[in-house]
Amino acid sequence: MRDRISMRQAGIIICLTIFSNKILLLPALMYNFIKADGIFSIIILFALEFVCLPILFLLKRNFPDEKLHDILKKYLTVVGAKIIYFMLLVFMIFKVLLTFSIVYVYFKQQIYQNEFIWIAFVAFLPVVNHAFMSGIKPTARTMELFFSVIMAGFIFCLVISLFTTISTPTFFVSSAKNIFSSVYKYAFTFGDLLFMFVIIDKIDYRRRQERKMYFYTFLGMLLVVLLFFLFYGKYQITSFMHNNALADLLVFSVQFNAIGRLDIIAMLTIMFITLFQMEIYCYGFCDCLLGIFPLLDKKYAIVVFDLAFFILYYVFIGKYEVIVHATVSWLPILGVIIGYALPILCLIISIIKGRKNEKSG
Repeated sequence: MRDRISMRQAGIIICLTIFSNKILLLPALMYNFIKADGIFSIIILFALEFVCLPILFLLKRNFPDEKLHDILKKYLTVVGAKIIYFMLLVFMIFKVLLTFSIVYVYFKQQIYQNEFIWIAFVAFLPVVNHAFMSGIKPTARTMELFFSVIMAGFIFCLVISLFTTISTPTFFVSSAKNIFSSVYKYAFTFGDLLFMFVIIDKIDYRRRQERKMYFYTFLGMLLVVLLFFLFYGKYQITSFMHNNALADLLVFSVQFNAIGRLDIIAMLTIMFITLFQMEIYCYGFCDCLLGIFPLLDKKYAIVVFDLAFFILYYVFIGKYEVIVHATVSWLPILGVIIGYALPILCLIISIIKGRKNEKSG
């Protein structure tokens, strides 16, 4: 049986990637730069992301069973396709590094209080390695199984925050220039639909089911916007001090009648979301590597991923602050090129292919 995923599973994957790097540190970073107007920035960024979805569908209709690498190779030559895939590979590995670094610091603060880096490696690396070796279909089925639990946990955190003091955030305190500058500055934390382009050949496309992917995409975006609104409404001018947005919504409300501490729900929700996100980006990295080196075996691809992760984390990253700084300094360049220029390129290719089909028909 072909390793393909349904439209619903693809939508769930998109929803989980939308949460990536946005539910913990990003609200505080944005507030520090443009205050509560960060909500306008993420709405703009989400609007740009949402436009990528019809481009994905158009590309899939014109190239039903072809891989993205083969499509790019036809129109940009082999060298052009490999250059784009190399940038995608770099994008995926730094997504993993950023996701891991932020969540590692969160769990270190909340649970261990001390360094537990090797425990973290042992806990997640075998899981993400197995996910890639098993294929995208079993991975998507697992995500589908846990999706309701994740959504329940996420929405629970948002609802419980309403039992604390929340007021309307103060908007329109930043200039339009700063708002649009933040769109560029935080571009790397988005690019959520790129993974779908990488595995476009593995989507069991049904035109009538496009609305399912639209629904899950909109759902993820809506929940993130609500998170930002409630977070800024709760903390106001001290928002920049709270680096774990989803979990910090439960502060001052962790004791709820006789139930006890509720922050464990946020921890479990963040743990599941993070694990699935890292599986997605690990799969994306390895798939891009196999696109660049088609003769490479999957086992070697996963070894390269593990080595690249260890080397980059210890040699290049070293500290949590380094990857955060890179996210808002030079990584936005990669985020813009890959996150927005690539979908535009795919749109142009789709239009050219569509015209050729019309002429030949």
